[in-house]
Amino acid sequence: MFSLAVFSTSAVISGDQQGRVNLLYLLLLFVAWPLLSLLLSIVLAASNSKVNSISSLLALPIWPRAWIDALSQLRGNDLQRPWLFCQSQKMSLVFSLGCITAFLFVLLFNDVTFIWRSTLLSAEQVFPVLQLISTPWWLLESAQPMMEQVQASRDSRLQLNDQLSSTASWWRYVFMAQLTYALFPRLLLFVWGARRLKSAIEKVAQQQANSENQIKHMQHLQQQQKPAQNLSRMQYASAFAEPYVLLSWTKLPELLEDKLAQVMGVPEHIYQLTGSCDLQLELQAQRDVRAKLLIVAAWEPPMGELQDFMLQCQGVLMPLDWQCQQFVGVDEMHLDEWRRFCQSQKNWQLQQLKGLV
Repeated sequence: MFSLAVFSTSAVISGDQQGRVNLLYLLLLFVAWPLLSLLLSIVLAASNSKVNSISSLLALPIWPRAWIDALSQLRGNDLQRPWLFCQSQKMSLVFSLGCITAFLFVLLFNDVTFIWRSTLLSAEQVFPVLQLISTPWWLLESAQPMMEQVQASRDSRLQLNDQLSSTASWWRYVFMAQLTYALFPRLLLFVWGARRLKSAIEKVAQQQANSENQIKHMQHLQQQQKPAQNLSRMQYASAFAEPYVLLSWTKLPELLEDKLAQVMGVPEHIYQLTGSCDLQLELQAQRDVRAKLLIVAAWEPPMGELQDFMLQCQGVLMPLDWQCQQFVGVDEMHLDEWRRFCQSQKNWQLQQLKGLV
């Protein structure tokens, strides 16, 4: 990105064979384009929409598999948006630094003359625009435009002007425009984006730590219980002590979902993993760092698909049974089957909470 900025700026600032550079082109490159891209970045950052130009580019099947997997992991941890924003601001900041470097390099080794050409615009129309652009650095008088300077810098193919302004007259103005509209705003957005990403990473790390503590707590409780003890007599909290997500491996009626939430607490998110669930949703559920409650229909035998899913994550498994919009006690034969199934799932705890029946 730095090299692209150096080459593109060098091509524009070098001018024609006489070393003349159109000032209006520089304003488009160093003022108009940075402002438009800055506005677009702010709109995308403030928008809740997940569809944007960056996500569309990432959807193209041209990226290495390792990149796609890394982005999927970021998406599962809700880190993709702050990471992409931070990276985009970093690239824009590097591009701005490259433009300024090329600008100063060309001025150092070339005698550049700044002019402006326009068929429709006059000096009286261009001067107020230049004044408006220079408002942020109004204290720096040497970088402020003057009407005489604008008139002398106009170049016409029909009339030769021997008083074209040299680089000493305009380079400070162009340099301050780059700092004000390209470099400084991107630097501020990059710092804000980096702090936002750091805060998101710390939040994910805290959620992971809470999830691990929850699993250790459940394992400690299970070790204190006898293997022959009935599942319905297990001592366990009546609700999660932290935010959790619900993984629904069965089609639970909405009324029973509400009753489950009354006992367990309202989940932060519900993953419907039944029916025609796609692989992407399963991966997102597995990579969610929050505590997980997986509910299954007690009368349905555990299948290999469920076992493969559970091997990639950890949480609490709860078999449920219901009739006529009411929870009923789980048959002991079904409990034994699920108990044997969970013996091979070291990261999962088989639980049944009181208060549902």
